[in-house]
Amino acid sequence: MSILKLEELFELPGWDTRKKIMEELRSGPKNAYELSKKLGLNYSTIRYHLELLQRFGLVNIKKGKKYYYELTKTGLILLSENEK
Repeated sequence: MSILKLEELFELPGWDTRKKIMEELRSGPKNAYELSKKLGLNYSTIRYHLELLQRFGLVNIKKGKKYYYELTKTGLILLSENEK
């Protein structure tokens, strides 16, 4: 995948799903399974979107017994700006 500008992320299909994931992560780190149950989406779909969000620097992975995803500062700012 080539390097894309952040604005292009909004134009790619699935932005609404990625935004919902980011909104869930606002309350704290979650793993992909928790997100799939909470959002009613397939686990592999969640993992795909989390990978894209990570590539754009909007989420980080916290590795331990399980992988937990959390918003980066950039991700928090983007969510805040998107609400205005």
